[in-house]
Amino acid sequence: MILIINNFLRMEEPIIKHYSKIIFIPLFIFINQSLQAQDIMRGNFWKKQVLSDVLEPWTEFAQDKEFGSFHAILDKDWKVGGKQEKYPGMIARHLFSYALGYHMTGDENYLGLAQETFEYLINKGWDHQYGGWFYKLDRSGNAVSKEKDMFMNAYAITGMAMYYIVTRNEEVRHYLDQSIDIMENHAWDHENGGGYFRRLHRDFRIQDSNKVFSPQLAPVSGYLLYLYAATREEKYLLKTEQLLEMTLTRMNDKESGWIMEGFDRNWNSLEQMNEMMNTGHNVEVAWMLMRLYAITGKGHYSEQALRLNEQLLKYAFDGKTGIWYHKLQIDNPEQHSEDSPWWVQAYGNMFQLYLYALSDEKEYCRNFTTGATFWNNNFIDRQNGGAYLSVDKDGNYINGSKAVVTKTSYHSVENGFLNMLYLDYWVNEQPATLYYHMNSADTDKLFPLLLEDFNYEIKRVRIDGRIWKKIDPDHGSIQLPERENYTLEVVLQKKQPR
Repeated sequence: MILIINNFLRMEEPIIKHYSKIIFIPLFIFINQSLQAQDIMRGNFWKKQVLSDVLEPWTEFAQDKEFGSFHAILDKDWKVGGKQEKYPGMIARHLFSYALGYHMTGDENYLGLAQETFEYLINKGWDHQYGGWFYKLDRSGNAVSKEKDMFMNAYAITGMAMYYIVTRNEEVRHYLDQSIDIMENHAWDHENGGGYFRRLHRDFRIQDSNKVFSPQLAPVSGYLLYLYAATREEKYLLKTEQLLEMTLTRMNDKESGWIMEGFDRNWNSLEQMNEMMNTGHNVEVAWMLMRLYAITGKGHYSEQALRLNEQLLKYAFDGKTGIWYHKLQIDNPEQHSEDSPWWVQAYGNMFQLYLYALSDEKEYCRNFTTGATFWNNNFIDRQNGGAYLSVDKDGNYINGSKAVVTKTSYHSVENGFLNMLYLDYWVNEQPATLYYHMNSADTDKLFPLLLEDFNYEIKRVRIDGRIWKKIDPDHGSIQLPERENYTLEVVLQKKQPR
């Protein structure tokens, strides 16, 4: 590259003028693309994206400064629209984001925003009579839809789980455990092959007994695998296996091989919901299966994951542009939508990087860099911040909204956080620094890495700035002190073979 530029600059001036229009602009584009490909393979690139392109504009533009929490409807320019209703399950996604902001940086401002979000959720979003999370609030925080939607409930748990992981706060753990109990004791179908019902009445009577994709799998990707990595409590792993085994048995279309979207209480297909394959959901299943394989070593999980991945790469991923198409026709997968929503693109990219991190197969690296370049060039709004909701295959945004009912800061933050860890820890084998702020006298062991690798090296621990030496190197754990309200900084790295 440098030799090409030097040779070009040594040309005589008339020749340079003659060729500049032909050569220089394509050469500049090529150089820029090469530099960007180098950048996106560094964890710090993704950390900066989380902080500058996602959390900074969300913090500045999305907060409801009059009534608290966050606006649910925001256009491309962050202007508030709609009825300004609020959804506790989606607000909890911001709790997840700000907890991770602190986890990545140790910046107390993020922790303060997480605490404010938690307090709002408990004061406004939690049903203090029956328990569980209201579905919808008005702008001032009054419950206007009091049913318990299991999609929203799962993401309320997701936010609680990450905030608990970072703080070990006992009040957070209380609501976390109660929310999971509602999923298991009220929403789980114990009689018809398992699965979570779609929606419950306020008092937990069944309102909608259908079993749709998100309540079944959002627990795995949203909180179960994170909680298992952080606590090593077997119940989280067992539930993960139960849900993924159920997915492979009940939700897998035997003819096409795709994971389907909707079923009734007895697991009969809801045909109208299953005409199209959702790429993001199939990527999510493959990613979860591969993560479960990394923990358990059970080969049939990786076999199913790689089978799904092969189909996804064939029909849903454009290797030239990098776009992950949103939906495919079940009976004719060559027919697909022309768009990609932000979360589908993020999941597709993360999964390819995960496969590369575990296998070192160059094809997965190429898929990631192509897809991540498409993400960075076309989804991230460089002028106003945040990510567009959806774009077409040419990179033009179709819907530029920064927030809708189901779009928050969550997917963009998780995308950057996991890309950072996958690259720093696995691919580049560099030290990763993570932060905790312990708000309780929890003396249980801390397992600091939220990845499916439990054989890491803890290089250094500081508590309130001072070196802490109570480390178990064989099990990757830190013995916490018998006190509360302290900061903890952990530097860890992948173990090198001896």
